[in-house]
Amino acid sequence: MTDNNGNDSRYGARPLETHQGGRVPGPVPQRGSYHATGGPRSPFCGGARRRVRRVNATGYDRNEDVEPRPLRVLQWNAEGISKKKLPFAERLHKEDIDIACIQETHLTENLRFTIRGYQTYRADREKRHKGGVLILIKNHLPAKHITLDTDGQAEITGVDITLQNGKQIRIYNIYCPADRQLSLHKMEVPQDGCLIIGDFNSHSHSWGYNETDSRGEEVEDWQIEQHLYLLNSPEDPPTFYSRRWMTSTTPDLSFSTNNLQTSAERTVLDQLAGSDHKPVKLTFNLNHHPGDCKPLPRWNYKKAKWEDYSMLTDEYVANINTRRKDANSMTKAFNAAVLKAAKETIPRGARKNYKPYWTEELQKLEDQVNDAREKVEKEPTIENNISLKEKTASYKKTFTQAARNNWKRKTESLNLDKDGSKLWNLAKAMNDEKSTPAPIRLEQNGETITGKKAADHLISSFERNSNLDIP
Repeated sequence: MTDNNGNDSRYGARPLETHQGGRVPGPVPQRGSYHATGGPRSPFCGGARRRVRRVNATGYDRNEDVEPRPLRVLQWNAEGISKKKLPFAERLHKEDIDIACIQETHLTENLRFTIRGYQTYRADREKRHKGGVLILIKNHLPAKHITLDTDGQAEITGVDITLQNGKQIRIYNIYCPADRQLSLHKMEVPQDGCLIIGDFNSHSHSWGYNETDSRGEEVEDWQIEQHLYLLNSPEDPPTFYSRRWMTSTTPDLSFSTNNLQTSAERTVLDQLAGSDHKPVKLTFNLNHHPGDCKPLPRWNYKKAKWEDYSMLTDEYVANINTRRKDANSMTKAFNAAVLKAAKETIPRGARKNYKPYWTEELQKLEDQVNDAREKVEKEPTIENNISLKEKTASYKKTFTQAARNNWKRKTESLNLDKDGSKLWNLAKAMNDEKSTPAPIRLEQNGETITGKKAADHLISSFERNSNLDIP
């Protein structure tokens, strides 16, 4: 049985035709910047001002002229995300992930979960334990949440994302346990720019199983109806290891429309935080401009030489030509003088890849888990299986204890009389009050607009509806 292109469609899965890596050549398109709220920098300038550099919500320096790179998507069945937040966040940073789709979050309505620099969209399991799905998107990417009612069956959430180059992508994240219906028909799949990721708990020869079950046939039939392509290959490394049956399989699947699969590359990464599922990185060459570049160095005021700073500030400010009539030039010169004095007397710096309470012991235990996982997948013996369980349990126990000790030291050192600002900063960080939302998306004449266009649209609407006379 073949399709119109002559491919074997007995099992429904269309293979990934090409893999392309690296950067997409070509000039960097000129784009205007936008405020984190989607509004203009100055509402009285007739439109949003163009900025070359700015600091986004993550505290990173954003350079509008950075080279385009592939869009990076991570999928992972976490088997509970709350206690794995730190290693998960570190993996996001290490792989420079733009979008992450997590299954089996085990989150409930009263449990908060955020990652600095990312927006969070989730669908928790209702009236049952475990389950749940979550999508994380970098703050600079405008996104719109898609909620679906699956009648208590599969857990599905989705987002519409607008890239800086104007391309639109729809992503669905799905998790369905074996005793529930897949509810695939609930997802509205566009003809282009759609990616469906998740743990389908289905078997098929097309993604490496030795047999095809009824759920696998259902997934394949749905894939053909929606004209989707399977990004998995039967030759890819397995993503799931069953400690109970000592088998390695791949229930973690990725489907996309044709325009995405032609530029897609799929990579199975090392195990993460002791989960039985390995994370998978999907790379798409979409001429994407990353929003986050190098972190800005922080000022270390505790080690500042304040006497030297005061002296140099007086000296540099005294040299300013006060005969200038342009107030903007005067202000710019004054700011430059103060900043110059500060750079010479106040240390700056930022620790790269800083991981709280991470120790050499934890790194050693994590390496042991990686080695044990690779060994048991190659040689699924009882001895190797026991070794993996022991090393995973030791890693989780040590990690949890290190986190508790770090929290204890942090809270014990707080002095309410002297460290009031530290206490409030800690409280705000726990409540996520410092996070800034992503740029807003607006609908104008049926078209989704973001960035400078959205800012211009806002000010035009304000001008039409306001009774104030604005030049």
